[in-house]
Amino acid sequence: MAMTSFRFDSSLTRDFIDFGYSLYRNDARWIPPFRRAVAGQLSPDYFIHQKPGNDHRNFLAYQGRRVVGRVSAMANAALKDIDGTAVGLVGFFECAEDPAVAADLLDKASDWLRSEHGLRRIWGPMNFDIWHGYRFLTKGFGEEPFFGEPDNKPYYPDYFERYGFTRRRTWESLEIRGRAALESLIIRGKERHTLLVERGYRFVPAESRDNRADLKKLYELMSRSFSGFLGFTPLALEEFEKLSGRLKYALAKPMSVFVYDEAGGLVAFTLTFYELSAAVRAMKGREHPLSLMKFLFRRRQARRLNFYAAGMIPEVQAKGTGLGRAGLYYVVDQALRHGYEDILFSLMAKENRVRGLFRGSDREARREYALYELNT
Repeated sequence: MAMTSFRFDSSLTRDFIDFGYSLYRNDARWIPPFRRAVAGQLSPDYFIHQKPGNDHRNFLAYQGRRVVGRVSAMANAALKDIDGTAVGLVGFFECAEDPAVAADLLDKASDWLRSEHGLRRIWGPMNFDIWHGYRFLTKGFGEEPFFGEPDNKPYYPDYFERYGFTRRRTWESLEIRGRAALESLIIRGKERHTLLVERGYRFVPAESRDNRADLKKLYELMSRSFSGFLGFTPLALEEFEKLSGRLKYALAKPMSVFVYDEAGGLVAFTLTFYELSAAVRAMKGREHPLSLMKFLFRRRQARRLNFYAAGMIPEVQAKGTGLGRAGLYYVVDQALRHGYEDILFSLMAKENRVRGLFRGSDREARREYALYELNT
């Protein structure tokens, strides 16, 4: 087996991207990423590569002339663990079903992080930061995927663990179907919502015609409420706007909410998407007029929602007002009013307090994800 590495090389970048498509070509559940978006992230003009101290190296494994694996080793100068330790990353990992290939790729990536940047703590998979793709799917390979869900071959977690990686954090997604089940979920939240409204709280759907104003609100709230999350790194507003460019096609505005407290301060948000896996899959990773027409046709048929993110500023969270439960009630009630009875509550960290909102639900979390850590 031969190995080659590069930072920016148009021919090798094409091989790097093409391997992902060839590996999943016969996987009916696969949602192809947009080629243009992936190529943009691997180009020297991408904003992540312009930041001082950031560096990366891409590795391709070949058997003969055939690519059998790929990985990127990345140094993000802003990324620190909660104890202040600088962390290296491995991402864009794809591999044929061969543990020896995986071990060679991870050898090259970890050696480069250690020798070039002195990084001995490594997280993966993570592409640059948590604002981009990260985590492995570890359970739920038989479920219908949703757009934005980590997607990988079932053997990847095992290959990482064989190499010496251990789980650093675990997430779950829970799908609840049917009006009765959803109404049962929000019984307690209704009373809390009524109480907060009486106190002067306002729950305002993100239905403003000024999309940029709503995006700026979302940016400010996410920056404040997620600042304590594992792996959080700050983004400039213009960078956030670039990453959020396709939100307008997926955002379920009546179920995406800004919350204001009794003093008129913006304190919390929820972010809900129309679940568009079938629509995006129909585009086959391409962005041209015909694929866009296919997307728009399938988009109108979407009947599943993805409750993707929610957050509140730390000061309000410390008060224990029950705002999380009230917000959940508002979103689910709006969904039911609009005729949606199938909701994914996606990517919830197991130890996060939001997971407690679902205690008593008779629905098991059938999807699980993990971020792995290696100390060398």
